[in-house]
Amino acid sequence: MLLSKNQFFFSLLLLVLSPFMITNLVWLLRSEKAVGKVQGIGEHTGMNLGPSTYALVSFSVAKDTIWFQGMDQDYKYGDQVPVRYIASNPSDAKINTPLSIWGDTFAYGSVAFIFWIVCFLSKDLVPATAKVRIGKKPFIQIVNTGR
Repeated sequence: MLLSKNQFFFSLLLLVLSPFMITNLVWLLRSEKAVGKVQGIGEHTGMNLGPSTYALVSFSVAKDTIWFQGMDQDYKYGDQVPVRYIASNPSDAKINTPLSIWGDTFAYGSVAFIFWIVCFLSKDLVPATAKVRIGKKPFIQIVNTGR
């Protein structure tokens, strides 16, 4: 298969980011909704890039009360918050907000995306006029078309 530089790097981007996105989408599709209550606000100690607080949230599943640490978004004691959790493992819960659900995925994917950008913009790695052959030995080969 012969791909242009743009086609190759777009395919590579999809290949690199897919595991982050698919894992989170599967979790989201398997999760169930509940309503939790903020029972307190805590603060992480140790190495942080700034103030790091979390909301201590509880919610009920059957006859059990599940507690977890959610991302603090200026919640106050007693606030009701939407929760998503996995029924077979209720302790795998998150506050149902985009930042709580997708924040880690965005952070990890950003590192991969930055690496991808550096490789894409590097003129020495794959020249703009070159094509990339995939599938023969060597598995990935840069073919200079000379245009």
